[in-house]
Amino acid sequence: MEDIELDVGGTKFKGVWIAILFSFASTIAGGIWTASEFFNRLDDQEQAVAQAVQDALVLGTKFGSLSDTVTAELNTFETDISNVRQSLDDNNVSQLQGKLAELGTNLEAIMKRQGELLDLRDKINAIEKRSGEQEILLKSELDRLKQYSDDMKRIKREIDDLWKGMDALSNPLS
Repeated sequence: MEDIELDVGGTKFKGVWIAILFSFASTIAGGIWTASEFFNRLDDQEQAVAQAVQDALVLGTKFGSLSDTVTAELNTFETDISNVRQSLDDNNVSQLQGKLAELGTNLEAIMKRQGELLDLRDKINAIEKRSGEQEILLKSELDRLKQYSDDMKRIKREIDDLWKGMDALSNPLS
């Protein structure tokens, strides 16, 4: 899973991020599918009720008026459907797909920004590595310059001693 890599629009996603993205996408798709299935079933029920009412009216005209119990059941069923519709409207279920699409767009933007942050993290790591290398190089150069300074002091002292020795040889009485 660590070796899997997906390149989308110049952004590389490693295996873990692909799994996270897949889980978010499948969750969103499942929610959309569930809402769609619910609305399809509700529509089917509405059509069945409308057909039953129409059939009952046809039968009622053929056989006289409907019995009181059938009429009461139809009224109860229509009231229940009306309550379900009101509940759906109150909970704003009809706009669920739009909100899920907006959530998907926000998720894509977050993933893009996360990719940018990962790129920045890699750049910072590279800069830290170069900074460490430069620090090591600077320390070695400073050590070399200190050694050079010590050598120059020693040479200067030896030259001064040689001059003192030459002065002592040229004027032995002083």
